[in-house]
Amino acid sequence: MIVRILKFGGSSFRNGDDYNFIASHIVKRLSTDADRVVVIVSAMYGVTDSLRQLALSVSERCGRAALDAVLTSGEVVSVGLLEAALEQHSVAVSALFGYSLGVRVSSGFNRASIESINRSPLRDALETSQVVIIAGAQGVDRSGRISMLGRNSSDLTAVIAADIVGSGSCEIYSDVCGVYTADPQLVKGARLIPEISHTCVSRMARHGAKVLHYGALEYASSRGIVITCKSLRPQEVVGTHVAATGDVATVVVNPSATRLDFNDRFEWLAALRVLEELDITWVGSGQNVGGPIYLSHDANFALGILAERQIKLLHVSKRVLVSEITSDVTRINEFHDLSSAVSCAQKLHADLYPEERQLASGTYNK
Repeated sequence: MIVRILKFGGSSFRNGDDYNFIASHIVKRLSTDADRVVVIVSAMYGVTDSLRQLALSVSERCGRAALDAVLTSGEVVSVGLLEAALEQHSVAVSALFGYSLGVRVSSGFNRASIESINRSPLRDALETSQVVIIAGAQGVDRSGRISMLGRNSSDLTAVIAADIVGSGSCEIYSDVCGVYTADPQLVKGARLIPEISHTCVSRMARHGAKVLHYGALEYASSRGIVITCKSLRPQEVVGTHVAATGDVATVVVNPSATRLDFNDRFEWLAALRVLEELDITWVGSGQNVGGPIYLSHDANFALGILAERQIKLLHVSKRVLVSEITSDVTRINEFHDLSSAVSCAQKLHADLYPEERQLASGTYNK
């Protein structure tokens, strides 16, 4: 039995018609190259942020457990809408949510870590249904409460599903067809990368690139799962295969990094121990003990935990980072404004890819 794993992010669902469009694509896959399709969905575009604002309007001190209960409802709605769209095609559909998928997580609400995976629920659902829709980014803790695996972690759910069914691959659909050597909206001459390693993309994600969820990349790498990045509009395009091999030099612009400065090296070391315990990624100069570190993800969560642990910070500020990532080294450049950062990124990219230099230099002369 051929099982395809497809994940659709929030950018795929901007209105109700998009659910019918995706449903038609799924039915097409069933008639061409799949016996079963597992679909992982995110909340509709913008819904998660709206739900967060709503929760905080009710209480500025909304607890993490309550916030997870609110935020995960976005994926639940998305599952229901896609199921309704598929029912019009007389397709046998079932749905799995955080409480029924079999992913057991810690009680680290907003950013739970996986403790165990029960493979039976998904496999059993595939015995009776042509399509199984899964609410992405969700698990359940030991008390039975829904917890989020982290922001934008539906990618991780897709990789877990691929591992459960043994497909060896999953397809991630978004409004960008693949991974580029730099953000094509910021850097002229950025190239689409046909194939790149999990490790390379993970490094990009850790430095703030909006590519794939870094937890999904680590899980995929450990299980040998190939991630194929695709776009459906205006037509289906295969952009990038993320697999075991493929070293590519890239430039990452992170417009919203959080810089943490410390009073002394003891507070610095204490903070790093907490970040390691929580599996929160950070970047900085490894040789600069006690120096500033930068958070690209989960900054608010990290700051809250550091405050709970009474770790004192000298200063917290926002910065724009430009990271040049090669197989040998990663260099980080810090800026206060996006314009200067983009100019730096353009030059670094032109140095990495000299054939694009003329196009890049045209940007600087404006």
